[in-house]
Amino acid sequence: MGPCSNKGRGGPVKVKDVGEWEVINRIWGVLARDEEEIMGFNDDVVAKRVGRGWVLVAHTNALVESTDVLPGMSPHSIGFKSVVMNVSDFASKGVRPLGMLFALGVPKEVDVEYVEEIARGWRDASLKYGLYIWGGDVSEAGELTLCGTIIGLAKEGVLMKRRGAREGDVVACIGEFGLTSVAYLMLLKGLKAPDRMVERRALRAVYYPRAYLEEGLRLSRLGVVTSSMDSSDGLAWTLHTLCSLNGVGMRIKSVPIPIEVRRYAEKYGLDPYELALYGGEEYALVFTLRRDDLDRLPKSLAKRVHIMGVVTSDKKLRLEVDGSERKIEARGWEHFKSST
Repeated sequence: MGPCSNKGRGGPVKVKDVGEWEVINRIWGVLARDEEEIMGFNDDVVAKRVGRGWVLVAHTNALVESTDVLPGMSPHSIGFKSVVMNVSDFASKGVRPLGMLFALGVPKEVDVEYVEEIARGWRDASLKYGLYIWGGDVSEAGELTLCGTIIGLAKEGVLMKRRGAREGDVVACIGEFGLTSVAYLMLLKGLKAPDRMVERRALRAVYYPRAYLEEGLRLSRLGVVTSSMDSSDGLAWTLHTLCSLNGVGMRIKSVPIPIEVRRYAEKYGLDPYELALYGGEEYALVFTLRRDDLDRLPKSLAKRVHIMGVVTSDKKLRLEVDGSERKIEARGWEHFKSST
């Protein structure tokens, strides 16, 4: 039977029918679990103890041309972004990366200069975040595919996991939301920006995103974070994941939305909170911490932290702004069935 065979009554269940997370659950149902892996299922990285309190940490991410490369992306930005998307997961765990390996799939008709520009993007991003590209593999492929594996070392006691949030914790973030949604509408729907500043900031957000590595490392050293992940799949999806894994709810009263997002929303009669909640690829850090620990944040770090709300016990996720309350839906970027 092939991957698209019609086995079974009514034909097979397609991955587009169930989405990325159900596919992941099905795969985990087949694989044997490593009982010595300390992060557990559905965290941002995997980690193994290597002795004297140290853990080896790894993560992998793929960037595929047909689903991830937006119109106007240069090969340099493709290479750069493929590093950032991996570094961001390490940032959310408080792990300093050592290096990366890349498996690069390239159609044989692609210009060599194009590949060299991807490598220059790798180089510039690795220099920015203090790691090395160690090597990897190159093979012929039907479309451009970059699969990066990032490796690092950390003290086990400072790892920030997705699990640990409790009622009364503060919900916070470092980074802003909505610019990538604006860029998607510009590039994929043709809804032009109202001015050059909006266009520049939105395109920068998707072509050359930022990973908040140093901020994540500082938070981990302080030991104040109770749960953490990055927002690469969108703010709403991130909040739902943290709530689900911790058996809690959240009441969100403030979302950091850039003025450029609000201007764009006003031009087209859009809801800026919809743009902020249901985008993706912002790579902001979303985390929880004890309210009493807010005073432990150094001023230089505290000014970067935006307090969004509070963890609740009722398992409801809601947004309370402008005198009204609304449910935050469980949607955002999901492979095979994304709403973006």
